[in-house]
Amino acid sequence: MENMNHTSFDFYRTGEKVSRLIGAKLYVLVCCLVVAVSAWSQTPIQVEAMYPELVEQSHTLQLSGSVQAKQNAQLATLESGRVESLAFEVGDVVEQGQVLLTLEHHLAELQLAGAAAELEAADLNRQEAKRLYDEVQRLSAQKVVAKTLIAERAALLARAEAELARVKANHSVQKERLNRHRLKAPFAGVIAERHVDVGEWVTPQNPVLTLVAQSDLRLTVEVPQQHYHTLINATDVQVKLIPDAVGNEPVLTRLSRLVPVSNFQTRTFTAQMDLPEGVSGHWIQGMSATAEMTIPGSSNASIVLPQSAIKRHPDGNSSVFVVENNRAKRVVTSFTPMAGGLVSIQGLSAKQAYITKGVEVLKDGSLVEAQIIQDKRP
Repeated sequence: MENMNHTSFDFYRTGEKVSRLIGAKLYVLVCCLVVAVSAWSQTPIQVEAMYPELVEQSHTLQLSGSVQAKQNAQLATLESGRVESLAFEVGDVVEQGQVLLTLEHHLAELQLAGAAAELEAADLNRQEAKRLYDEVQRLSAQKVVAKTLIAERAALLARAEAELARVKANHSVQKERLNRHRLKAPFAGVIAERHVDVGEWVTPQNPVLTLVAQSDLRLTVEVPQQHYHTLINATDVQVKLIPDAVGNEPVLTRLSRLVPVSNFQTRTFTAQMDLPEGVSGHWIQGMSATAEMTIPGSSNASIVLPQSAIKRHPDGNSSVFVVENNRAKRVVTSFTPMAGGLVSIQGLSAKQAYITKGVEVLKDGSLVEAQIIQDKRP
């Protein structure tokens, strides 16, 4: 029994020694790891950095619009009647004053002939009344006619002149009605649509064709309402018109006019840019084009960095790192993509070095050793 107790005691003491030995080794191992991590954390991370270029940028709107003609009319006849002839086809180019359509006008010719006969009779009646009045005027000098006769002849002459004026007016009306049986082009342009054919009855309320001018074109776009006050107060807004049609070159022009009415649904207002003279032949109504409009007073300084300088966050934000006292300082910012793998950032100084390579492993305050690859400090 005594031997068993002694053996158990020895086993207990042996286990205690083993536990102490393992604990000591674990402690040493942890200390080594701490020292290694500490040493590694003090090793600078090799990065590349640059002093960016400072550029002035203006806010430019890119708006899609349509080319419109200043003169785009749906023409109608001034009189009702049956279409007798058409002098055009869709697509024909017509000149101002050219006859486009003729209504049946035989009745109007007869009415004009009757008015002309009345005019001739009224003129003869006035001539006779004038002769009689002149006759009594000569006799009155000899005092051989009564004054009442002179007054009577004067009244007849006045009545004849009034009748002649009335008949002249009626003759002019009939002549104008006959002229209105022919529809003339109010301006030069191209026939875009035709709505009637020979033999159809037309009235002044029904358009018979659509005439579109080929000159004096303009581009119409819809501008977001937040830019209204800036543009309405601007005196000279330059616009670059980029046509979508192949073969047409971009055109430089200016903002011509604003329509001070906002659309209830789109919350936009209309802006128009006149096309310069000499380019209308290459543009036609209905073409689509893009207007690049520089917003006045929107010029801001920004820095340009390669896209590799941007570190994206899981929450969708982004940041860049600047080098301060050999440490990386995180700066949360937004950016605008540019051509050539570059980005533009507003509101940051160009007098700091920005890390462009190695941002993936950096944290705020990381020790770095930066190699400056570009220096464009202002």
